[in-house]
Amino acid sequence: MSKSQLKKYLKELNKDQLEEFILDIYSDFKPAKEYIDFFLNPDVTKLVNKTQSQLYSKFYRPNGEPVTNLKFSKVNAIMKDFTNKICDPYIVADMMVYLLTLICDYGRNYSYSESFVRSVISNFKRLSNWLVTNGLEKEYHQKMENLIAMTYSIGWNCSDGVYSEIDPCFINA
Repeated sequence: MSKSQLKKYLKELNKDQLEEFILDIYSDFKPAKEYIDFFLNPDVTKLVNKTQSQLYSKFYRPNGEPVTNLKFSKVNAIMKDFTNKICDPYIVADMMVYLLTLICDYGRNYSYSESFVRSVISNFKRLSNWLVTNGLEKEYHQKMENLIAMTYSIGWNCSDGVYSEIDPCFINA
């Protein structure tokens, strides 16, 4: 269904039908419930802590041991959900920095596969694009340099790949 079809359908509903429609969505779909709850009562600190915990659990077990079956698709889904809820580009950038810190630490100590390095590079590119798009290059330049320095110990020429994909404003500036 297209957005215009949905709009047309919603206009045909009276107030009670519209309320019932929204309440059905709220009760039947967990992502819709979470979105509406956050929309009506945004607790950013709670969401940030929850997201950090979720991300950490994708890399490390509760006892601090690394997971052996790291799935970047799940990590990316967590980040997408977070960025869909948060409008402040600084908060999103901080979460992306947190994620890259986790990734680099994990890669430095536990993973040396080529596919892992591709994911590292992809996440650096995503952060670089986010910072440039939102005009945050200057504020995050030092953090980006620190993160890039962490890639030197990952192997597979990870740092070279990062340099080839990030915005030039983060290279030797």
